[in-house]
Amino acid sequence: MTNRSVPGWLPLALLGVMLGALFYPLLLEGKTLFWGLPSLQFYPWREFAFSELAEGRLPSWNPYTGAGSPLLANYQTAVFYPPNWLHMLLPDALAMSVIALLHLAWAGAGMWLFTGALGLPVLGRGISTLSYALSGYVIGRVGSFPTADTVAWIPWLFWLVHRVITGRRWRDVGWLALVMGLQLLAGHAQTVWYALVGVGLYAVWATMWGQRSASGRQRGMALLLAGLGIGLGVGIAAVQLLPTAEYLAESHRASGLDYKTTANLSYNPFRLVTLLSPNFYGTPADGSYLTNGIFFEDAAYIGFIPLISAAAAVVGWMRKRRALDEYPTFRSVPLWLALALLALIIATGRHGPVFRLLYDYVPTFDAFREPVRWLVLVVFSLSVLAGIGVQHWGRGKWVVFWSRLAAAGGGGIVVMALVIPQMVDVDAETLDVLADGMIVLGCWIAGAALLTLTQPVEGLKPVGKSRVLWSAAVLVFVACDLAWAGGGLNPMIPGDYYDPRAITPPDGRIYWFEDVQDKVLYDQFFDLSDYRVAKDNRDAVRASLLPNLTMLDHILTFNNFDPLLPRYHGQYVDLIEDMGGESSALLRAAGVTQVFADAPPDGWQGDTAPYHAPYDAAHNAPAPLAWLVDSAEWFDSDDAISDALRDPAWDPAHTVLLAGDPPDAPIPTAPAGGSVTVLPHDPDELRFRVDAENAAYLVISSTWYPGWEASINERNTDLYRANLAFLAVIISPGESTVTLRYRVNHEMAGVGGSLIALLVALGLVTLGSRKRGSANDQEQQQHDPQRAV
Repeated sequence: MTNRSVPGWLPLALLGVMLGALFYPLLLEGKTLFWGLPSLQFYPWREFAFSELAEGRLPSWNPYTGAGSPLLANYQTAVFYPPNWLHMLLPDALAMSVIALLHLAWAGAGMWLFTGALGLPVLGRGISTLSYALSGYVIGRVGSFPTADTVAWIPWLFWLVHRVITGRRWRDVGWLALVMGLQLLAGHAQTVWYALVGVGLYAVWATMWGQRSASGRQRGMALLLAGLGIGLGVGIAAVQLLPTAEYLAESHRASGLDYKTTANLSYNPFRLVTLLSPNFYGTPADGSYLTNGIFFEDAAYIGFIPLISAAAAVVGWMRKRRALDEYPTFRSVPLWLALALLALIIATGRHGPVFRLLYDYVPTFDAFREPVRWLVLVVFSLSVLAGIGVQHWGRGKWVVFWSRLAAAGGGGIVVMALVIPQMVDVDAETLDVLADGMIVLGCWIAGAALLTLTQPVEGLKPVGKSRVLWSAAVLVFVACDLAWAGGGLNPMIPGDYYDPRAITPPDGRIYWFEDVQDKVLYDQFFDLSDYRVAKDNRDAVRASLLPNLTMLDHILTFNNFDPLLPRYHGQYVDLIEDMGGESSALLRAAGVTQVFADAPPDGWQGDTAPYHAPYDAAHNAPAPLAWLVDSAEWFDSDDAISDALRDPAWDPAHTVLLAGDPPDAPIPTAPAGGSVTVLPHDPDELRFRVDAENAAYLVISSTWYPGWEASINERNTDLYRANLAFLAVIISPGESTVTLRYRVNHEMAGVGGSLIALLVALGLVTLGSRKRGSANDQEQQQHDPQRAV
């Protein structure tokens, strides 16, 4: 293969054209992404967060889901990620679309730079760029915004680590810190961790084997500088990482996840055939998906020709491994092959031989769900190998022989796939889907073989312009293949879907029992095998009152569709689910007034869901959000509180269950009486006017979480954890104003750490650039005496 190839702009232009073909409705027709997580998480979070910023308030607390939960500390809200600040300038739906498309282009640009640093020719760089940025892993996850945004930074991370290792320049250390910080702020810790594993292995390889002429001291310095850049990046993200670390420590995932949950989505080896034909088992884009699981989680297609080219890289390395000084770009092939195989083995999770051992004995493997997401390193490594393999393409005797055979075989596969369904009497739908997969595979085999046979090679030298045209045809083939594979994987609907609706909110909160919620989510609307169902029923989805869509209409739910949940809230939900129809007292104590369940809890009203709480004088039920009680029981363990909550005799209207020891101050003993009025308040505070006849406990059905402080008539007072998951204060007789405010812990430490690290990184970039400029001036003066004078 020779370096003569297409112009460098063509691969990037093709990437832009294919992104336009896939996503033009987002920009030209006012449509928006909505299927799954954009509706249930990302749009509601970010719409609320940036509306708070527009009001001049820090979006620290989300009052609408789960009886309240941290919002700023919710890592995937990504408030501090600069690209997300477009929400302050554009309508939220448009901002969401623009940010997603920019990151797809950014992923391609990063791969273009990294493969250029590896010394690949233009055609190879183009193959790598297209196969990564348009891969099934990336395109299938566009609606999972934090994941897609974080994935876009992976090639940039590799590129800058490569520059630091090879050049050992302070300027590159500064740029590495900025990229690391941005990737951490993008909002998906799991992808960041996998990227760091990959780039760490690459740094070690590049230092030990990629820099053969470097001394031991230089190699050590290179690794030290790379580590410094990564560390500074962590410092830049401190403003987000500190509150998120506290949230993790206070969440239901603090002690890790159980094995079943962790290994839930594992890559089945039978899906390897989809690396050759992405829709071999069908696609949810048209409702033909045959198997269980989530299509986009298993998607790892990088294109048929790029996959063959990746195999060619391995073959080329085997033939050239004794002459790598002449073919330096093949030197890294063993690393990429090993990284791809290692990540693939881990991705198989419960279907493979090693994941259980890693879960039991290696830290972090119990922290993240879905081992299938290790496929990101498979896709990245194969994309790099695809670019390297271009240099081993040729038209030797045996290549021509096997290409002719493949062309005939591909055509034969197509013919057989068309004929057999007409001759075999089996399940027509299943057979048709498999036949379509075989037709696509046959077409790609035949197309790749024909391109190989038409490769304009004369010995080892290309034939001028025809070579450029042929290379362009290869890139167009790859781009069209990947765009076809990504078609329909991101359903789009009119942007007014997210507009607020005229819905009368209930007095209290809504609660969905888990089994009913799952039926509605996955059977009725977000069918994992057919994306069209939700699209066709989008108005019903929008009006469904599913969490977290309810945030858009400021409706309170006790459910929370966040990846992290406050620990005590999660335990309380588990109690409700365990007690089922006998959970009436628990629901009332959580401020729930409407329930979606298969049958109403004891004493609740209604013939069909949602069932309504019996808030009437006969039941002496507590008010939805806050009420007074005169009796308290104190417990020194959460297990004891849980047992008390299960007691059928417990009545939240009369007794509050408090954690810890009783205070030294007098505690209420007389019957409670009086009223509680909710006053206007901001999202990160609660305000009540209390008129108490006697000393009493004010119980507030909002989530207990570190950072809440209470005051009565502007004087600080103790705040207690009530009924396992909520809040309470002791009220004196008479009229008083009770205020509770939430403040993010370690906020100033995070801001200070981020500012210091950012200034250091910018200083390294600026000073490094100046030194570079001075060195260039000196060099020019040495070669130009007149300039020196």
